[in-house]
Order: sequence, then structure tokens, then C-alpha cells
Amino acid sequence: KRKTAIVTGASRGIGKAIAQKLAKENFNVIIFGRNEKKLKAVKNNLVKFGVSSEYYSGDVSDEKFVNQSVADIIKKYKNIDLLINNAGVAIFELFTESTLENFKTQIDANLIGVYNFSKAVINGMIKKQSGSIINIVSQAGKSGFAYGSTYAATKHAVMGLSKSLMLEVRKHNIKVMTVCPGSTETEMIENSPIHKNIKQVLKPNDVAEIVYAAIKLPQRALVSDLEIRPNNP
Repeated sequence: KRKTAIVTGASRGIGKAIAQKLAKENFNVIIFGRNEKKLKAVKNNLVKFGVSSEYYSGDVSDEKFVNQSVADIIKKYKNIDLLINNAGVAIFELFTESTLENFKTQIDANLIGVYNFSKAVINGMIKKQSGSIINIVSQAGKSGFAYGSTYAATKHAVMGLSKSLMLEVRKHNIKVMTVCPGSTETEMIENSPIHKNIKQVLKPNDVAEIVYAAIKLPQRALVSDLEIRPNNP
């Protein structure tokens, strides 16, 4: 039986690469993002693998939108076997020049989105006593860096949520994992003041491969936290 996955932030970068990898490995893949044109293009690519795919365009911090979308997916596909929380926003600025508005924008996308989707799928996973949630975090979830105080704060919060949820639901055979990539060639890094050596950073496909490796582990094995870094930055 083909499994069903949700991937957020899937219109580009890491989310798009993960969605493509899952479709290639025979998952039905439901994608979320904000750019409908890009989402449609990704979806049209995914169905070429012979799987079912749909897209939802909206704000991951909108609880009503998330709950209704997930309810629609469950109605059609019965179960959600895998949730990849990848949607995120990074605003790089000195703390002294930061604004509460920019901080809240990052909290909404990076933390509230993870909360909303995890909350929407978790009861179904508990009911069937299986499922996996993988949160794409970042090295910023483990350490701070200049120009990244507000971004790192949101990612540290996701690490705390993930580890706590993992301890609550592992007894139901549900895995909650975090993947913390180092610098990866995405639009986010192009806007970053931190890393300009684009040629030597990770590719989105590298992250997709490590995510799939974590998914494929036997049920008895849980990788609670994975770090993947550029080999020679």
C-alpha cells in the first residue's frame, strides 16, 4: 500500500527536493507553500512518478487553513504516514536593527507552522499507532550566529518542541525527528550575510537523501536528531 506524505515549503529548495525524492520512492505527496504557480509546477512533476499529488497554497500559521486542508487530505487518503515540516523564513539582520514585526513573521512560519501541522496530524497517527514527523530545522537550531538572533531563536524553539513531542509519542510507535542541515544552496542562503561560497555548500538533494534514509530505518530504530554539513566549506 502506497504511503501518503505531507511536505510544507515544497515550492522550491529543500522542500521541493524532498517531495521529489518521496514521489520517486512511491509516496503520494501532498505539498504546501505560498507560491501557487511554483506549487502547481512541482505537483505536475511529482505525478510523472505515477503517484498521486495535490497542492495547497496558503499560510502555515493559519490554524483554520491547516486543519481544513489536513481534514481534506485524510478524507481522501485515509492516513497521513509522514509529515515533513520544512516551511521557513529567515530574516537576517543585526539584533539592534531587528523589528518585532520581522521576529513575528519568522515565529509564524518557523514555529507556529510546525505546531499547526503536527497538531493536525498527530491524533490520526496515535489512532493507527504509526507515523513519522520530520522537522527540518537548521544548524541555527543548535547555535547562534551574528545577524541571526531572531531566526536562531525560532529554530531553537522548534528543537525544543520536537524533542518534547518525541518523548510524548514514541510509545505510540510514532517517530519525531529533526534534521539540521548546514549551509545549503537555496534562495535563503543567497540572502544570507554568512556564507558566500555557494559552490561548496550542500545541495537540496543531499538533504532529501538523508531525510529518506531516516524514514527507511526499521520501526525499532529512531534517529532523533540528524546533522548534515558541507564537507569542505
